[in-house]
Amino acid sequence: MTISFRSLNKHDINYSKVIDLFFEAFPKIQLLPQWVVKYRMRNGKDGFEVLYEHNYWVGFIYAKEYKNIVFVKFFAISESLRSSGYGSKVMDSMGKKYSDKRIVLNIEELDEKEENYQQRVKRKAFYESNKFNSTGFIIKEFAERQEMLIHGGAISKKEIEAMYRHFLGNLLFSLLKPEVLQI
Repeated sequence: MTISFRSLNKHDINYSKVIDLFFEAFPKIQLLPQWVVKYRMRNGKDGFEVLYEHNYWVGFIYAKEYKNIVFVKFFAISESLRSSGYGSKVMDSMGKKYSDKRIVLNIEELDEKEENYQQRVKRKAFYESNKFNSTGFIIKEFAERQEMLIHGGAISKKEIEAMYRHFLGNLLFSLLKPEVLQI
């Protein structure tokens, strides 16, 4: 079964569920205020897609393209469907959709001192089982460190910095200063 990707807008029957899942699935440090997210999603946000299997809602993904790189910023499966194989179906469908591109995403760095360490280990194992490998880079964004994974090739520090600069713009890039650190 193939997962379909549909652009999110306020007319999607699952719009409210997507917004709720967005705030449930990610640490607060990674999120914008709820009113900002709702404002930006109301008319559709480029790259923010609702995931369906036939007409059955399974989750959402937010991915942006830069040259031949697809950067997955957010990805979540509906809580009731987790551990049912949908995550792997989405990864398979993404691989087909972007077969000519490299797909990158960030996961929380494996740190035994963190209370969700086991969850982090499982998350990395999930992506590795779906053909993602470590890029060898840690991205330090805001107050957290994330490991960048890739599907479909390799990526250089220079490409990562150019991708971030493209998505953030020169001003935000200079203010936020995401660091690319080699593991």
